[in-house]
Order: sequence, then C-alpha cells, then structure tokens
Amino acid sequence: MIHNKLDKLFGQAGSVLGWLLLLVGLFINKTEIAILFFLFGSFMALSYSAIQIDSNNNRYKFYYSLFGLISLGKWKSLNGIDGIAGISPIINRSSYLSENKNHQIESDDCFVVLFKNNPKKKIPLKRCKDLIEAKLEARKASHLLKLKIIH
Repeated sequence: MIHNKLDKLFGQAGSVLGWLLLLVGLFINKTEIAILFFLFGSFMALSYSAIQIDSNNNRYKFYYSLFGLISLGKWKSLNGIDGIAGISPIINRSSYLSENKNHQIESDDCFVVLFKNNPKKKIPLKRCKDLIEAKLEARKASHLLKLKIIH
C-alpha cells in the first residue's frame, strides 16, 4: 500500500494563516468566537490532498483530508493506467495584494505521476524536491505497480 500526501488544501500561505487563526482562537476570551477561530484555523492548517494506492486490489484513491481526519474520495481501478514518470512542472499560484497587482509565486516542485490511456490525464503520485528524486521514486513505484516508465 502506497500513501502519499501531495499538497496542503489551501497552499503554504493558507496553512500558515490557519495556524495563526488557531493560536488566536486559543487566546480569545469570548467562547463562541474562540471556537469559530479554532475550527476555521484547524480546517485551513490541517487539510490536505493525498493519494493512496492499493496494489493488492489494483485500485487507487485520490482524496482530500479535511481537518486531517475526514477523507473524501473514492476508489478507482488502476486498469486504465499504463505508465509512470517523474516530471518537473512549474506550478504558478496567483496571489493578489491590496493594490490589486497580480503576483505569480513559482514553485519548481517535481512530481511522480501516473499516466492513463490519454497522455493528458495525469494522476499525481508523489511530490519530490528535484527531478532526480522524482525519477528515482518513479522507478521504485514502477517496479511495485508493474508499470512502464515514460521518459
């Protein structure tokens, strides 16, 4: 069984804001407002997306974990998946400042992805720090899942 966390649901900035809201919720004197801050902060800080692969039953589940506890997603068959690769995309995340200027935050994280019959359909399997690590992880997963490596 493979289980990998992929990304925070609200990104890095949203996660930090969630932890700040959690802390503010702990120090507020009004109980109702403190609970609201605590719940909203824990939702932002602890929620993430992930993938789980059950190679014994030939299935995978891409899901969202809310509050780090409740997972939402359904199992799908691995039958349509025919390849795996380590890729290096640039992820652009938009952020808007008070002056309404659009700023792009670039992240050069690499991913190990599964390919379906349609090459445009990619299923993220693991986030890696660099392309070499992604290629090595793709090789390991290809042996486990018996998939061909796409270069």
